[in-house]
Amino acid sequence: QRKLHGEPAYVSTRGFAGPKGAGLGFEETVLTGLAPDGGLFVPQWFPQVSPEMLDSWYGLDFPSLAFAVMSLYIPRSQVSADDLRSIVERSYSTFRHEEVTPVIRTGAEGKGPKVLELFHGPTFAFKDVALQFLGNLFEHFIGRKGKHITVLGATSGDTGSSAIYGLRGKKGVDVFILFPEGRVSPIQERQMTTVPDENIHCVAVEGTFDDAQAIVKNMFKDEAANKAFGL
Repeated sequence: QRKLHGEPAYVSTRGFAGPKGAGLGFEETVLTGLAPDGGLFVPQWFPQVSPEMLDSWYGLDFPSLAFAVMSLYIPRSQVSADDLRSIVERSYSTFRHEEVTPVIRTGAEGKGPKVLELFHGPTFAFKDVALQFLGNLFEHFIGRKGKHITVLGATSGDTGSSAIYGLRGKKGVDVFILFPEGRVSPIQERQMTTVPDENIHCVAVEGTFDDAQAIVKNMFKDEAANKAFGL
Protein backbone atom coordinates (compact mmCIF):
# COMPACT_ATOMS: atom_id res chain seq x y z
CA GLN A 1 0.00 0.00 0.00
CA ARG A 2 1.06 3.58 -0.57
CA LYS A 3 2.40 5.37 2.46
CA LEU A 4 0.23 7.83 4.32
CA HIS A 5 2.26 10.78 3.10
CA GLY A 6 2.74 9.46 -0.44
CA GLU A 7 0.59 10.22 -3.45
CA PRO A 8 -3.16 9.84 -2.93
CA ALA A 9 -4.61 6.52 -4.07
CA TYR A 10 -8.21 5.55 -4.75
CA VAL A 11 -10.07 2.29 -4.08
CA SER A 12 -13.57 0.97 -4.69
CA THR A 13 -16.23 0.95 -2.00
CA ARG A 14 -16.58 -2.75 -2.87
CA GLY A 15 -12.92 -3.58 -2.41
CA PHE A 16 -11.23 -3.21 -5.82
CA ALA A 17 -7.80 -1.63 -5.33
CA GLY A 18 -6.16 -2.04 -8.72
CA PRO A 19 -4.12 -4.94 -10.11
CA LYS A 20 -1.43 -4.60 -7.43
CA GLY A 21 -3.78 -3.86 -4.53
CA ALA A 22 -2.26 -0.43 -3.94
CA GLY A 23 -5.14 1.61 -5.33
CA LEU A 24 -5.33 3.68 -8.50
CA GLY A 25 -3.75 7.06 -9.11
CA PHE A 26 -5.92 10.14 -9.49
CA GLU A 27 -5.80 10.38 -13.29
CA GLU A 28 -6.56 6.70 -13.80
CA THR A 29 -9.44 6.95 -11.32
CA VAL A 30 -10.99 9.92 -13.13
CA LEU A 31 -10.77 8.24 -16.53
CA THR A 32 -12.01 4.87 -15.20
CA GLY A 33 -15.22 6.24 -13.70
CA LEU A 34 -17.10 3.30 -12.21
CA ALA A 35 -14.91 0.65 -10.58
CA PRO A 36 -14.83 -2.79 -12.28
CA ASP A 37 -16.60 -4.33 -9.28
CA GLY A 38 -19.46 -1.83 -9.58
CA GLY A 39 -18.35 0.26 -6.61
CA LEU A 40 -17.52 3.94 -6.38
CA PHE A 41 -13.96 5.16 -6.04
CA VAL A 42 -13.03 6.86 -2.76
CA PRO A 43 -9.68 7.97 -1.32
CA GLN A 44 -7.70 5.15 0.28
CA TRP A 45 -6.87 7.59 3.07
CA PHE A 46 -7.91 11.13 3.86
CA PRO A 47 -5.39 13.95 4.23
CA GLN A 48 -4.99 15.38 7.71
CA VAL A 49 -5.88 19.07 7.95
CA SER A 50 -4.18 20.93 10.80
CA PRO A 51 -5.71 23.87 12.68
CA GLU A 52 -3.04 26.07 11.10
CA MET A 53 -4.09 24.96 7.63
CA LEU A 54 -7.74 25.66 8.41
CA ASP A 55 -6.79 29.13 9.64
CA SER A 56 -4.91 29.80 6.40
CA TRP A 57 -8.06 29.00 4.41
CA TYR A 58 -10.19 31.51 6.28
CA GLY A 59 -11.34 34.34 4.02
CA LEU A 60 -10.26 32.70 0.73
CA ASP A 61 -12.57 33.14 -2.24
CA PHE A 62 -14.18 30.01 -3.69
CA PRO A 63 -11.63 29.27 -6.46
CA SER A 64 -8.70 29.71 -4.06
CA LEU A 65 -10.27 27.48 -1.43
CA ALA A 66 -11.18 24.86 -4.05
CA PHE A 67 -7.59 24.90 -5.29
CA ALA A 68 -6.25 24.42 -1.74
CA VAL A 69 -8.59 21.51 -0.96
CA MET A 70 -8.19 19.79 -4.34
CA SER A 71 -4.41 20.02 -4.00
CA LEU A 72 -4.62 17.57 -1.09
CA TYR A 73 -6.16 14.93 -3.36
CA ILE A 74 -4.48 15.63 -6.72
CA PRO A 75 -0.72 15.03 -6.87
CA ARG A 76 1.41 17.62 -8.66
CA SER A 77 2.96 14.81 -10.70
CA GLN A 78 -0.41 14.39 -12.45
CA VAL A 79 -1.74 17.96 -12.50
CA SER A 80 0.66 20.85 -12.00
CA ALA A 81 -0.25 23.73 -9.69
CA ASP A 82 -0.67 26.11 -12.64
CA ASP A 83 -2.87 23.66 -14.54
CA LEU A 84 -5.01 22.92 -11.50
CA ARG A 85 -5.50 26.60 -10.77
CA SER A 86 -6.51 27.19 -14.40
CA ILE A 87 -8.96 24.26 -14.33
CA VAL A 88 -10.55 25.53 -11.11
CA GLU A 89 -10.88 29.10 -12.38
CA ARG A 90 -12.43 28.01 -15.69
CA SER A 91 -14.80 25.62 -13.95
CA TYR A 92 -16.34 28.19 -11.63
CA SER A 93 -16.33 31.15 -13.99
CA THR A 94 -19.55 29.65 -15.40
CA PHE A 95 -21.47 30.34 -12.17
CA ARG A 96 -23.79 33.31 -12.01
CA HIS A 97 -22.87 34.46 -8.49
CA GLU A 98 -19.49 36.02 -7.82
CA GLU A 99 -19.11 33.88 -4.68
CA VAL A 100 -20.05 30.72 -6.65
CA THR A 101 -21.82 29.08 -3.66
CA PRO A 102 -22.73 31.97 -1.34
CA VAL A 103 -23.76 31.45 2.27
CA ILE A 104 -26.93 33.42 2.99
CA ARG A 105 -28.28 34.33 6.42
CA THR A 106 -32.05 33.75 6.45
CA GLY A 107 -34.83 34.95 8.72
CA ALA A 108 -35.95 38.33 9.96
CA GLU A 109 -33.15 40.92 9.82
CA GLY A 110 -30.76 38.23 8.66
CA LYS A 111 -30.58 36.54 12.07
CA GLY A 112 -31.84 33.10 11.06
CA PRO A 113 -29.96 29.94 10.03
CA LYS A 114 -27.29 30.11 7.33
CA VAL A 115 -28.04 28.47 3.98
CA LEU A 116 -25.44 27.42 1.40
CA GLU A 117 -26.80 28.18 -2.08
CA LEU A 118 -25.77 25.54 -4.64
CA PHE A 119 -28.01 26.59 -7.53
CA HIS A 120 -25.94 29.25 -9.28
CA GLY A 121 -24.38 26.91 -11.86
CA PRO A 122 -25.36 26.57 -15.53
CA THR A 123 -28.23 24.10 -14.91
CA PHE A 124 -29.29 25.37 -11.45
CA ALA A 125 -28.48 21.91 -9.98
CA PHE A 126 -26.05 21.39 -7.09
CA LYS A 127 -24.23 18.82 -9.22
CA ASP A 128 -22.81 21.63 -11.35
CA VAL A 129 -20.31 22.26 -8.53
CA ALA A 130 -18.67 18.89 -9.24
CA LEU A 131 -19.37 18.37 -12.92
CA GLN A 132 -18.10 21.71 -14.21
CA PHE A 133 -14.78 20.79 -12.60
CA LEU A 134 -14.87 17.17 -13.80
CA GLY A 135 -15.51 18.20 -17.40
CA ASN A 136 -12.37 20.33 -17.45
CA LEU A 137 -10.38 17.53 -15.80
CA PHE A 138 -11.48 15.12 -18.53
CA GLU A 139 -10.40 17.56 -21.22
CA HIS A 140 -7.03 18.09 -19.52
CA PHE A 141 -6.20 14.39 -19.19
CA ILE A 142 -7.54 13.39 -22.60
CA GLY A 143 -5.79 16.24 -24.39
CA ARG A 144 -2.51 15.28 -22.83
CA LYS A 145 -2.87 11.64 -23.88
CA GLY A 146 -4.43 12.29 -27.27
CA LYS A 147 -7.19 9.82 -26.41
CA HIS A 148 -10.91 9.73 -27.05
CA ILE A 149 -13.42 8.56 -24.44
CA THR A 150 -17.16 8.03 -24.30
CA VAL A 151 -19.13 9.16 -21.28
CA LEU A 152 -22.27 7.07 -20.86
CA GLY A 153 -24.87 7.87 -18.24
CA ALA A 154 -28.49 7.51 -17.20
CA THR A 155 -30.46 10.24 -15.51
CA SER A 156 -33.80 11.00 -13.94
CA GLY A 157 -33.21 14.70 -14.63
CA ASP A 158 -30.60 16.91 -13.01
CA THR A 159 -27.54 14.64 -13.28
CA GLY A 160 -27.84 14.41 -17.06
CA SER A 161 -28.16 18.16 -17.49
CA SER A 162 -25.16 18.83 -15.25
CA ALA A 163 -23.03 16.22 -17.03
CA ILE A 164 -23.96 17.64 -20.42
CA TYR A 165 -23.16 21.22 -19.46
CA GLY A 166 -19.91 20.11 -17.87
CA LEU A 167 -18.77 18.22 -20.98
CA ARG A 168 -20.34 20.11 -23.87
CA GLY A 169 -17.79 21.11 -26.48
CA LYS A 170 -14.94 19.26 -24.77
CA LYS A 171 -12.39 17.81 -27.17
CA GLY A 172 -11.95 14.04 -27.19
CA VAL A 173 -15.20 13.33 -25.35
CA ASP A 174 -18.52 12.02 -26.65
CA VAL A 175 -21.41 12.06 -24.19
CA PHE A 176 -24.44 9.78 -24.35
CA ILE A 177 -27.15 10.43 -21.76
CA LEU A 178 -30.15 8.12 -21.46
CA PHE A 179 -33.34 9.36 -19.80
CA PRO A 180 -36.84 7.83 -19.34
CA GLU A 181 -39.16 9.36 -21.90
CA GLY A 182 -41.92 11.43 -20.31
CA ARG A 183 -40.51 10.93 -16.81
CA VAL A 184 -38.25 13.98 -16.43
CA SER A 185 -39.46 17.54 -15.96
CA PRO A 186 -40.00 19.61 -19.13
CA ILE A 187 -37.23 22.07 -18.22
CA GLN A 188 -34.76 19.25 -17.54
CA GLU A 189 -35.59 17.61 -20.86
CA ARG A 190 -35.07 20.91 -22.68
CA GLN A 191 -31.77 21.48 -20.89
CA MET A 192 -30.55 18.14 -22.21
CA THR A 193 -32.04 18.05 -25.70
CA THR A 194 -31.41 21.64 -26.83
CA VAL A 195 -27.62 21.64 -26.41
CA PRO A 196 -26.26 21.98 -29.99
CA ASP A 197 -22.68 20.79 -29.39
CA GLU A 198 -21.77 17.88 -31.66
CA ASN A 199 -20.32 15.76 -28.85
CA ILE A 200 -23.62 15.63 -26.91
CA HIS A 201 -26.16 12.85 -27.61
CA CYS A 202 -29.42 12.39 -25.67
CA VAL A 203 -31.45 9.20 -25.93
CA ALA A 204 -35.02 8.84 -24.66
CA VAL A 205 -35.70 5.34 -23.33
CA GLU A 206 -39.11 3.71 -22.95
CA GLY A 207 -39.68 2.77 -19.33
CA THR A 208 -38.31 4.07 -16.05
CA PHE A 209 -34.98 5.46 -14.88
CA ASP A 210 -34.11 1.94 -13.68
CA ASP A 211 -34.49 0.67 -17.26
CA ALA A 212 -32.14 3.36 -18.55
CA GLN A 213 -29.65 2.69 -15.77
CA ALA A 214 -29.72 -1.06 -16.50
CA ILE A 215 -28.63 -0.39 -20.09
CA VAL A 216 -25.72 1.70 -18.86
CA LYS A 217 -24.62 -0.85 -16.25
CA ASN A 218 -24.73 -3.66 -18.80
CA MET A 219 -22.56 -1.62 -21.17
CA PHE A 220 -19.98 -1.08 -18.43
CA LYS A 221 -19.94 -4.81 -17.68
CA ASP A 222 -19.27 -5.60 -21.35
CA GLU A 223 -15.46 -5.66 -21.67
CA ALA A 224 -15.60 -5.59 -25.46
CA ALA A 225 -17.85 -2.52 -25.45
CA ASN A 226 -15.62 -0.82 -22.88
CA LYS A 227 -12.58 -1.32 -25.08
CA ALA A 228 -14.29 -0.47 -28.37
CA PHE A 229 -15.92 2.76 -27.21
CA GLY A 230 -13.53 3.89 -24.48
CA LEU A 231 -16.24 3.95 -21.82
